[in-house]
Amino acid sequence: MQQTVTVDDDFARFGNKSYAINKINSVEVRSRRPHGKAAIYIWGLLTLIFLLAFIGSMSVPTTDPSAPTPSPLVMLGLAALFGWLAYWAWLKSKIVEYKLFLMTSSSEAQAFVSFDGLEVQSLRDRIEGAMARKP
Repeated sequence: MQQTVTVDDDFARFGNKSYAINKINSVEVRSRRPHGKAAIYIWGLLTLIFLLAFIGSMSVPTTDPSAPTPSPLVMLGLAALFGWLAYWAWLKSKIVEYKLFLMTSSSEAQAFVSFDGLEVQSLRDRIEGAMARKP
């Protein structure tokens, strides 16, 4: 749910919270990636293991027909599943979350969060512009 944000020469309003422009000392944008890369390595390693198992199951000699052998299609299916999960984790790792912080003489407050870097930068510029117009 996106909050309503307005900035004028007197106040910066973020939903139900307002900050007086003349009380803001500085504005900072921080970025972070909420999803790590560990899942990529785990799913990728499982993909590699099942691909190697698929290749191995294709070259197993059938000297004893009663011996249980892994099904090549099962190995290929599992490799494809884990490969898809690795790709999905890679896509998630590219997500960047931007946070706008307002610093006053008494505290620091996270005022706004978005995945759109241009939106956060535009908001920062509007607040700094209002700060610059104050005597």
